[in-house]
Amino acid sequence: MKSSRRIYISLSTVTALLCVPAAHAGGLFLWEIGTPTLGTASAGWAAMPEDAATAFTNPAGTVWRDETQVRVAAQALYGDVGFTNGGESNVPGNDGGNPVGWFPGGGAYAAGTFSENLGWGVAMAGNFGLGLDYDSDWAGRRFVQESDLIGMSLIPSLSWKINDCLSIGAGLNVMGAFFEYVSAPRAGLIPENAHLKYEDIDVGYGGNVGIIYRPVASTTFGITYTSKVDLTFKDNLRLSNFGPLFEPVVSQLNGTRTQIDMTVPATVTASLQQQLTPAITLYANLAWQDWSEFSGLTLALDNPDQTRVFVDEGYEDTGHVALGIRHAFSQGFLQGWNLSTGFAFDSSMQNESNLTANLVTGKAYRFGLGAGKELCPGLALDLGYTFLWSGDLDIDQTGRPPFNPRLEGTYKDTALHFLGGSVQFEF
Repeated sequence: MKSSRRIYISLSTVTALLCVPAAHAGGLFLWEIGTPTLGTASAGWAAMPEDAATAFTNPAGTVWRDETQVRVAAQALYGDVGFTNGGESNVPGNDGGNPVGWFPGGGAYAAGTFSENLGWGVAMAGNFGLGLDYDSDWAGRRFVQESDLIGMSLIPSLSWKINDCLSIGAGLNVMGAFFEYVSAPRAGLIPENAHLKYEDIDVGYGGNVGIIYRPVASTTFGITYTSKVDLTFKDNLRLSNFGPLFEPVVSQLNGTRTQIDMTVPATVTASLQQQLTPAITLYANLAWQDWSEFSGLTLALDNPDQTRVFVDEGYEDTGHVALGIRHAFSQGFLQGWNLSTGFAFDSSMQNESNLTANLVTGKAYRFGLGAGKELCPGLALDLGYTFLWSGDLDIDQTGRPPFNPRLEGTYKDTALHFLGGSVQFEF
């Protein structure tokens, strides 16, 4: 039983690596999952029951259809998160390169009905995580060389249409997660590189619930709540090349089963879809994410008197607002196409003065563009692009005595680019 569970987790992790973006700003959740909300910068997230991706974004929406729908999405991310040394760093090394670069993503979503008032949904996608891979000789290697926290969710759900205006839904969130941390602390009294590595996989469980309210055909309100997911990582900590000064703590911690508990935070999202004219539809979001429950993912060994390597960081809850619009063309060169655009803002989960090299996040401004067309009855194509801008993120990270490593500089013009497309089938 234990070995089969390990195989299941491993398969989930491989899928997650293909479905989860690498790094982002605001928090560790992404709004970009390759679906039509790319074009509205996430606006309308929980209020699009006509989209099969509602199985992921709001389970209450799956009952609002006459046919079974399946949407398959693919997405490419390019991250520009380069560090520039400010001159006060005290560890020799380079700027670390671009720790993100290109990263693939995607997801699959299905929704249908058992009866007029009972719907079902299944979604498999990942929008939680972070991945940074710096050059091995960079100036911040005392703190981190590689940091990955990646989660992928499988969400089966049911929905019930109470009346012609209101539906509710609930789903089980089965999240497979992968965590890896690598750094090169100082090797005792000589300025050489030691090696710290921690790596594990786990499965956690949570719940999604949602409401869709459509008082008139032109107005749709949606609200969804995703519960927290508790993850427990257990790995034999690997420590090597530490000098004699660290021999007591290394002999105590190296190879020992080390447990790290993490909480994927709860979220609440409220959305609006409002048809203004037969051709123009307005979308909006308000959201909250409980990042104060997230302890962080920093590991450090820089003091011979330490008894553990996990560093508990304090983070702040984040807020989100988005506004988008879509225009459907019924004549002319663009006949049959709809074009969309949107803007969103996410606050930061951490104060910029506390920025660390393993969690490069800040406030995020999103701009989206999208296009969609029904290619033939029962087959629709959607394309989208979202540009995420966080600007300059200053960092001044210092380690503990006796060596006091320091990384001081700026992640300049931090930005992410998401380019995605999806097709939706009706059966």
